[in-house]
Parts: sequence; structure tokens; C-alpha cells
Amino acid sequence: MLVLIAILALVLYLVEKYTLQYALHQVYYDCEPSEHLIDPDESFTLTTTVENHKPMMVPFVRMVEDLPYDLEPQVDEKTLYRGRQMLQMNSNFYLMPRQVYTRKVEVRLPKRGCHYFRNASLYGGDFMGLKENSKQYTYFKEVVVMPRSIESPVLDKTLGDYLGDLSVNRFILEDPVLTIGFREYTGREPQRAISWVQSARFGKMMVKNYDHTLDLSLTILLNVKTPLRTEESEERVEQCFSLVRAVCETMEEKQVKYKFSTNATISGYAGNWSDVNEGLGGNHFRTVMEGLGRAISYATEPFSATVERAYRQAEQGRSFIIVTPQIDEEWGAELKKLQEISSAPVCILTPDLLDTEQNGSEEVSA
Repeated sequence: MLVLIAILALVLYLVEKYTLQYALHQVYYDCEPSEHLIDPDESFTLTTTVENHKPMMVPFVRMVEDLPYDLEPQVDEKTLYRGRQMLQMNSNFYLMPRQVYTRKVEVRLPKRGCHYFRNASLYGGDFMGLKENSKQYTYFKEVVVMPRSIESPVLDKTLGDYLGDLSVNRFILEDPVLTIGFREYTGREPQRAISWVQSARFGKMMVKNYDHTLDLSLTILLNVKTPLRTEESEERVEQCFSLVRAVCETMEEKQVKYKFSTNATISGYAGNWSDVNEGLGGNHFRTVMEGLGRAISYATEPFSATVERAYRQAEQGRSFIIVTPQIDEEWGAELKKLQEISSAPVCILTPDLLDTEQNGSEEVSA
């Protein structure tokens, strides 16, 4: 009997030692957000996967995940711990041999910005449940939250009036000799632009596609540089991000192709986002919105340099909309150049436009 007890004790000791030393051997962790680019407060799914690749069970696993501080998981608050700069979510479970443990949590991010998912720790318990060892997992996933969409009747009217004035100006400047092709009639073109020969040839209404003097061409310029770095100036810059989104949404709705330039610094982005080439459609819009989501309020250059760069890249007839926290009188010379090449006023939008008691955008004739 004593021999049997001794053998049993030895077996338990060996199992205990093995499970403690190799509890997390061949155990793998991964975390994947379901979306990469989202709106503020938009719900998305965070999927956590823990895989046990060995033929033995792990009797106890404690998982601690480091998550973005602003994340709002739809879980029991008792499983969460908020530090000064991070949020930790805790889970306890066990793993059967070769089991894949999957957990899906609905989460939200309320603030614009680039949010990172970086680290997790697994703690594996021994057979007796007395001790545990740990294993760190480092990964890199990110979710970009776009600027919050805004609704402003004053802004809608301002942009509508400005685009209307530009359209009238283009029709006045139209040179019907410079026809560069044909496109399908949308109902917005004047009847004199209809090509009856091409319409008969294609069996549908076709219109002449003239040079840029007829088609609107627009550049949106965003300035984030302000004289003082205060809480109020930070808020005004945030409002500028939302204003740019509203302008882009209007251009998409009106089917007006647009370029984008800024002096904003961006976070966690390898490409050159300070200048986005002219385009239209979902991919182009998402490119600009992702940059706005990554942007921070530190300027890479004086805004006068941004305006000068836009002027050098512009062709005759291009129009400009400037979004800025405030207007600086020192831009006068650069704005004058933009107006000369545009043959139209430069539209300047500030956060003051969002106050319905004011008269909206300011058009500057430099």
C-alpha cells in the first residue's frame, strides 16, 4: 500500500511539474477587429482566438488583454480594469487538447483617432491549481475612427451656393471647340451639351465632355496650425476635421472630383497622405477619411507653404475650399494666387460656420 501511495504521489508530482512548466507550450493567441475604418460609436466585433496545439489539456488559463483606453466593450464591467492609459479585459477558461477557444465581443470607439491593439498575456495554471506561469504575446492591429459626421443647414447652403456659382462660371467660360470625349447624359447637363450624333450611335443620350473649363475641378485645403495650443484650439481643429468630411460628402453627392492637401501630421501611416490626388467614389473618400482619422493637430509646415504647394500643382480654372480653425491675414499673397488661377473667390470655412447664429462661410477676394 505504501508503495502504491508513493507511486501515485510521484505521478502527481511529475504531472504537476509538467503542467506548470509546459502549461502554455504550443498555445497561441490572436486578436482581430472586424473593421479597420469606422464611424465614431459604430459597433464592431473584436474576435479573440486562443489555440491549444498540444495533445494535453490546459486546466486553467487566465487571459489579460491590453486594449485601447477609449474602447467600450459590451461585457461585464467586473472583467475590466481601466488604468491611466490602457484598458485591460480579463477572462478565465480552460483548453481541451487541440481545442480552439474563440470569443467575440461587440465593442465601440467614440473618439476620432487611430487606436492600437498591441499586447496580451496568458497565465497557465498547474494541475493542482496552486501556481501559474505566464506568456506574453505581442501583435499589432489598429482601428481608425473617422471624424464625426455633422449636419449643418448653413454649411449645406454655403457649399450649394458656392458650387452653383462655380457652375455658372464654367458655363460662361465653356469652349465648345475643345471637346475631349463623350459620356452618358445624367440629367444635370444643359441640352446644348447633348451630342445627337453620338446619342443615335450608342442608343442612349450622350453629352460632350469638354475640357476643365466646363467640368468642376476642386481642391480642399485643410489647415491645423493655430497660434496657441489650448483646449479651445484643439476643439476647433477637431471641428475642422468634421468640416472636411462634410465637404467631401457634398462633393461625392454632387459628383465633383476633388483633390486634398493638408499640413496635418498623421499617426501610424506609411504613405504620403499630405496630398491626395484628384478622385471620386468610395475608395477615394475612404482614403481621405482614413487620413483624417489618423491626423493629429501638429502641423508639418506653415499653412502658407501648403497653399503655395497647391498653387504650383493647380491648373487654370481649379477652385479651392479652405478649412481652417481661423483666418490668418498673412495668407493674403498666397490666396491672391489661388484666386487668379481659379478666376473665382476662394471659399474659406471655419468652425464659426457651425454656429447657426453666424452667417456661415467667408469668401475672400485676395
